Formats: sequence, C-alpha cells, structure tokens
Amino acid sequence: MTRQQRYRGRTDGILATLVPRDAAVRRAIRFVRTKWRLPLANLLRRRARFDAVIGVTGSAGKSTTCRLVASVLAKADTVHLGVGINTPDGIRRRFLQAPSGARYWVQEISGHEHEAMRSSLAFVRPTLGVVTTIGMDHIAHHKSIEAIAEAKVQLVEVLPPDGIAILNADDPLVAAMAARTRARVITYGRREGADVRLVSRSSGYPRRLAMQLRVDGEDIQVPTRFVGARWETSVLAAMAAAHALGVDLQAAAAAIGAVEPEPFKDQVEVHAGVTYIVDALKAPYWTIASSIEILASAEAERKLMLFGTISDYRGTARTKYVTAAKEALAEAEIVIFYGPHAERVSRLKPTYPGRLFTFDDFNVLMAFLDETLRPGDLLSIKSSGADHLERVALDRSKPVACRLSDCRRLFSCGHCKHLYREPRRNVF
Repeated sequence: MTRQQRYRGRTDGILATLVPRDAAVRRAIRFVRTKWRLPLANLLRRRARFDAVIGVTGSAGKSTTCRLVASVLAKADTVHLGVGINTPDGIRRRFLQAPSGARYWVQEISGHEHEAMRSSLAFVRPTLGVVTTIGMDHIAHHKSIEAIAEAKVQLVEVLPPDGIAILNADDPLVAAMAARTRARVITYGRREGADVRLVSRSSGYPRRLAMQLRVDGEDIQVPTRFVGARWETSVLAAMAAAHALGVDLQAAAAAIGAVEPEPFKDQVEVHAGVTYIVDALKAPYWTIASSIEILASAEAERKLMLFGTISDYRGTARTKYVTAAKEALAEAEIVIFYGPHAERVSRLKPTYPGRLFTFDDFNVLMAFLDETLRPGDLLSIKSSGADHLERVALDRSKPVACRLSDCRRLFSCGHCKHLYREPRRNVF
C-alpha cells in the first residue's frame, strides 16, 4: 500500500467516525477533499481572457504540436501550455497552474471518449483548433477509424465563426472536417493547394528532420531536432498555427528548431558509443512502420530493434507481432521482443537463427544487451509505457535499481521515485 493510499484510508476512517450514518454527507466531504480544485478552475476559466485559445487533437503528435506552438508564441508573449494529462479533470487542474497574465493558451485535448472530449471543449472554449492525424489509437473503444474521426471532429465543430480550423490536408478524414466547421480553414501538408505546403524534407539519423515549406509563395526552411519523417505533421501544424496567428514565419521556424523531442518519444541518447532511439510511451500497431522507417534511414555500423507490447490493432495479436518482427528483421541485424507477448514470435526464431530473440524477464534482457551491444550500434526501442523499456537507456547513464518485469505503474520511469532505489514489491 502506498503512502497516499494509507493517508486516504486514515482520512476516510476519520470521515466515517465523524459522520457514520450519513453517506450523503460523507460523499460530499470526500468530494470537497478530492475535487475542490475543479469548481475553482471553472470559476477562474469564466473570468479568464486570452488573445487565442489553441486546442490540439488527433491520434498522434498532439503534445509535440502543442509544445511547438507554445515555443513559437512564447517568443513574444506569456503562454499557458497544457499537455500530458488531457482528461477533463486533468485539464482543469493544470489550468490552475496557468501563469498570471498569459495571453495564449495551448491545450492538448484527447478524443478517446465523446463525452470526455465534449466536457474538455466546454471548459477550454478554443478559438483555434488543430487536428493532426487520425490513426488506430483507442480502436477497441471506437470500433472503427471513422468513429475515431467522429470523436476528434468535435474540436472544429465548437469553433466560433471568427475562429480558425487548422487541418491536415494529407489525411482524408481530417481534410473532410472542413465541412463540419463554421470557422475559417487553413490546411497544411504535402498536397498541392495546401496553405502551408511541404515542398521537401530530409532525415535519417544522425541527421535530424529538416523541411522546406511554401506559404503564400514564400519558401521557409525549418530545421528541427526530431528524428524521422513522422514528426513532419506536428511541425507543419505548428507552422500553420503560426501563420494563422500572424507570427513571422522565419522566427517561428527558428523557435521550432530549438525544441527537443519529448522524453521517450524518439528521444536520442548516446552512451559508450551506442545510440539509443527511445520511443517507449506508446506503441500502436499503426505506428510500427514509421518506427522501422526511422531505423532503416539511419546510419550505423549495426542496427538492432527492441519491441515491447504492441497495442491498438484489429485482428489477431500473433499476426501483428509476427508481421512486425518480419518487417523489422528486413532492416535490423538483431530484433528483440520483450514482455508477456514476446512468445508470439517464438515460432520465427528457427528461421532467423542468431537474429531474433525473446525475453520475459527484464534482468535477462539487460544481461543480453550488456553482452551484445558494442560501440557503433544503434538500438531502436519501440514499446508501450507499461513495459518501462526506457530503463534500458536510462541505465546506461546511471544504473537503475528497479529491475521489475511486471511493474504496474502507469507513469513513465522518469517520474518514478523507485527508478534508482529498489522498489518495494508489496506496494500494490
């Protein structure tokens, strides 16, 4: 039991002693104790005034797009950036931390549930809406990709007539949202006719993604710190937002070029001559191909790929894992699967002797990597947050104490107090 759980147990016991017979009063007191920030946030939101409120949604790239837009706007004015916890309650709590006098609010908005997004939008009241792309995230809940788009379209539907909808012209489901909004529409993408158009790009580690855009006949060079072409959507969306808000595009490009990737989202670490590209927070099946493309375009003496749990797909799990293994083996010399689903590719191991490995124990995995990795290698890590495979790279800069194979914590290791001290196994 955690300290927080013990505290709640004691306080709930005190409440039961004070009001043992009145459950309604007990619930009311518990609400005040745990939810008092929410009505306060609602009150402050009604009084708050911003020059622009930018809401960002989509299946991928939301938080990165928010960070890029915020970096552009922060060069001139104070910005409240809301990323990370994008539930209705999380957005409200984060709003209480908004800096005094902020003129812009950039908010990530999740669309995994219709009602949750409707509640978030009612609170945020965006004047500018950005939609990145529609993918298979939360497919188990929505059942179809069209239903996912139907959840995301709520953002552009609530925009006021003098608002602006910024839409991905390369994604048909996003582009079709133009018919569902009263706001002015600005498009971005590779497609001819896009208001902010990608003319060319280059990438391939150790090079970072660099893009040439064309806006109103002017060519803009946009350097970035990102690895891989899949981040072009976030960069384009941020430049389109800058264009919509009248920001100088050369200045916007310079601001974007200084933004580092988020931790464990294609974050690059180099230790003892080994390069780690760590994408360890989400692993929807539809993003596996772009992760393999990053590995394929990279320059390294030897390439390895480490998979954890793959999520958000239709069809059988074995088929998806086997397909991912075969596609990765076409580009990497060694492919490793770790976790409770690693055995799904075991039948392939005789076909790829000495190249395909599976592990379900973190200590055994680390021992294998210690023996296998050598200077000049590049290891790409693709996993869900539940696997906590960010520890592989973190261990190289400072040995980690936590070696649990079945950690049930839902947050990343970078925020865990047990990372560098042995966790208690009875905390759950």
